[in-house]
Order: sequence, then C-alpha cells, then structure tokens
Amino acid sequence: MFRDMAREFGRREVHPSVRERDREERFPSDLIKKMGAQGLSGILVPQEYGGLGSDWMTLGLVTEQLSYFDFSVGMTLFSQISLAAIPILKAGDDALKKKYIPAICQGDKIHCFAVAEPNAGSDASAIETTAIGDQAGWVLNGNKIWITNATVSDFAIVLVKTDKEKGAKGTTVFLVDKGTPGFSSTKIGHKLGVRSQDTGQLFFRDCRIPRENQLGPLGRGLSFVLACIENARYGVSCSALGVIGACIEATVKYCQERNQFGRPIGSFQLVQGRIADMAVDFEASRWLAYRVGYLKDRGLPCSQETAIAKYHNVEAAAKAARAAVELHGAYGLTDDFPVEKFYRDMIPPLTMDGTANIHKLIIARSLLGIGAFG
Repeated sequence: MFRDMAREFGRREVHPSVRERDREERFPSDLIKKMGAQGLSGILVPQEYGGLGSDWMTLGLVTEQLSYFDFSVGMTLFSQISLAAIPILKAGDDALKKKYIPAICQGDKIHCFAVAEPNAGSDASAIETTAIGDQAGWVLNGNKIWITNATVSDFAIVLVKTDKEKGAKGTTVFLVDKGTPGFSSTKIGHKLGVRSQDTGQLFFRDCRIPRENQLGPLGRGLSFVLACIENARYGVSCSALGVIGACIEATVKYCQERNQFGRPIGSFQLVQGRIADMAVDFEASRWLAYRVGYLKDRGLPCSQETAIAKYHNVEAAAKAARAAVELHGAYGLTDDFPVEKFYRDMIPPLTMDGTANIHKLIIARSLLGIGAFG
C-alpha cells in the first residue's frame, strides 16, 4: 500500500517539476510539506510524536519509489527520518522530542546533519570543530562542509570535539537552531548532480547553545553519528534501486521506438545484452536492499550487509545510467530525456555516506576481523 501510494505521489507531485528543479537547483520545500501531509515523513516515528510507527522496510520501499522520479527527493525524505527524527528519538530529552519530532513529521522543520569538514571526510575522527562548556552551556567554533540541506535547514545536528586529548572518544553531538548567533551557512552551487538537494557549508563563530541541546553522552559522538550514517547508507541503496528501475523503463521505451537500419534498435543483440545486464543488476540490487530492511526491522546486526548494499547498488545504478545514456545516443545528452540526469545524479552517491573504498574496507574487516584503519 505504501509503495503504491509513494509511486502515485511521485507521479503526481514529484515528476512534473523535476526538470525545472534540477535546472534551477531548487530545493523541493513544497514537496517536503506535501510528504508530511501524506504521512511519509513520519514512517518510522512512533504515533505519540505524530508518526506512523511503521518499519524500515516500508521506508525503504517509499524511498525507492520517490527516487524513481527524483533521487534528490527520495534521499531528502529518507534523511529527514534517519538523520533527524531518529537521532533525536534516540538521544534527545523529552523537551527536544516534543519540539522537533512532530514538526519533522509534518514537514515543518528541515534538518542538516553536519560531520564532514575541510580536513575531515572519510576520517570523521579528524574533525576540528570544537565545543567548550561552561555553566551556561556550550560555545562552538569551526567549519563544516558538503552538508546536505545546509542553507534550507531549520536546525543542525553537529559532531564536534569536546576533548581534543581523547581523539575519537572526545567527540559529542549537539543540536543547533538556525538563527543562533554565531551560526551561519552558505550554499555550494553548480554541482554535477543532485542539484535540487541543497548542499553547503556551515560556520560556527563563538556560537553559544544551551546544555539541553546535547544529544547523547559526552564523548560518544563519533559512534553515534556512524550509526546514523549506517542508516543513511540503507537509504542510498534504496534510492539507487529506484534509479535503476527508472533507467530500465526509459531505455526500454526508447529502444522500442527508435528505428535504425529499418528496425527498432531494441532488436539488436548488443542493445538487448545491455538491457539484460540492467535487469540483472536491478534484481540483485533489490534483494540486497530489501535484505537490509528485513534485518533492521528485526534488530539484527547488519553493518556488513548495509555496506554491501550501498556499494553494489550505487555502482550498479551508475552503470545502468551510463548504459541508458549511451543507448539513447545523442538524445541522451539533453535533459529533454531523463537519462542524463540519472547519470549525473549517480556520481555524488559514489562518495556520499562513505566512498566505495570505505565500504570495501568495512566488508573486509567484518570478514577478516582486521581493521585497515583506526
């Protein structure tokens, strides 16, 4: 039911404006509100906070369907839940939960999740942004970069150093509201892909926040954000699956209609071979993603399975999008056809929420019991 509702919502609300939003690099604020009204933004949230109290599999199916029409929209929905509502549910006090979670479910508040810095990407333990505590609260100083929703968010969930001497064990997570003195942001534009997903930098200059805005235990911030990022990787694998499905449908349609040498190009053996490869990748990606949802709903460990799904599905989607562009010929280079956007949108996820190499190291570590890095 949710899958079909999401597909219909995508066809009715997402698809008509996808090309214009991509050209204008426009964030889909109106769609966030509409998804909230449909209940999609509260799929995993308990009913007492205005959510639906559903499960990870349902969220994955909805994300897949929305991403079929626009990867940016699918990932925006997923991150609103996995990187905003869930962290506050797990680590916020009652006041924070009541203030933020119903508003997230309704589409009235947008988050950003700030970990990466100019000198800290894959190595999140190298962050340099600091928080110094006193009796009145905390004072933040530092910079964050490549932050999704940076300039459109109403609040930020931020990883900082609270004890420089303790390294990874000296990190803590805080919630910072937009408009807090000393907190500002700027947009990063002209991206290769996911152009309607806002991306930017955050700046903290003697930014004072209250003590109650701390999320989780002092010094446990890194493990907390890595758990959140693992959830996000499941979302990327589901979104990539939606893109592969869209590539197949667009390419099959074009190859049935496009004639060369007196017949449809879909009758050529080499063309059929590439479409068959796309179909195989789609089915493999589907079950890798769904397996993660199944494991998460049962509370079972799935770090390895999540890394496999994210790594495989994004690579498969990039491969499918390239094939779709090539099979469209010169028409694949224009946004009059959707496949060039599919191709551009599948480049950022190759590094989003962990690069392919990071995922390989996670998978190998789980098998070998030997870490390649600290």
